[in-house]
Amino acid sequence: MECIYKVHDAISAAFYGVALFGFVKIKDRYVFEKRKKAHITFSGDHIPREESALVFSNHRSWIDYYMIHSVASRRNMLHNCKYFVKDSIKWLPFFGWGMWLAGFVFVRRNWTKDQKKIKKSFSKIKRMKTPVWIISYLEGSRFTTEKMIECQAFSKERGLPILQHVLTPRTKGFVTCVQEFRNSHVKCVYDFTIAYRHNIKNNPSSGFLEAPSMVRLHTRRLSPEYDFHVHVKRFMIDELPEEEDALSGWVMERYVEKDRFLASLKDDWLKGQEIDLCIK
Repeated sequence: MECIYKVHDAISAAFYGVALFGFVKIKDRYVFEKRKKAHITFSGDHIPREESALVFSNHRSWIDYYMIHSVASRRNMLHNCKYFVKDSIKWLPFFGWGMWLAGFVFVRRNWTKDQKKIKKSFSKIKRMKTPVWIISYLEGSRFTTEKMIECQAFSKERGLPILQHVLTPRTKGFVTCVQEFRNSHVKCVYDFTIAYRHNIKNNPSSGFLEAPSMVRLHTRRLSPEYDFHVHVKRFMIDELPEEEDALSGWVMERYVEKDRFLASLKDDWLKGQEIDLCIK
């Protein structure tokens, strides 16, 4: 009987985690944009409402998901967001369990095991034609100066482009995603480029790509001290290369473009950009 109660408590806690995680997603835009006065601008291709897609983004900060959700909420896809996340996170009380029950894809960075798990997770989505944004950070971890130096050394050894504002993408997982969803209800790929600017007095360029800390985010209003921008490109899956090597090269080209786009923002924030185009 004690065992039954423990199982019941665990299940109850897990479902509470789902509810809590859903509540957090609902409140994202309210807290970030309404309460904390974050001013987010958007540019790029038009994103239709309620369209399923594979989504990849550069990874600068723990608050990157706020940026992605700012678009998802405007396209009525917030509740359909699923992320690739580290396997260890699923043991995090409430949130981790909620992500597990919500169908997030937990990966160990062991490709042999991850590939089987990814295909199994996707088979149900395809069979039921579930509306979905499957979101991944192809760099594998958040950008830091140390990781940038490591990636630049790696790229130099292999003759790859040397990137300054993003890390070298890991393409295997994304290639598998695209191949799995060809000829399915998921027709598009969205390429998100996220940028931050901390408007430091007398030296605004020194705060480029500097996001607010968790403490700073929840203490006082963010605007005008911080600027936030999301640039989105939309591609049709059936127009992407079919060969794996060619598709990996296509991903690398997107990251070279990200790097150039971010460099242009550093030189002259948003000059020449058609703002809010992607969400009209």
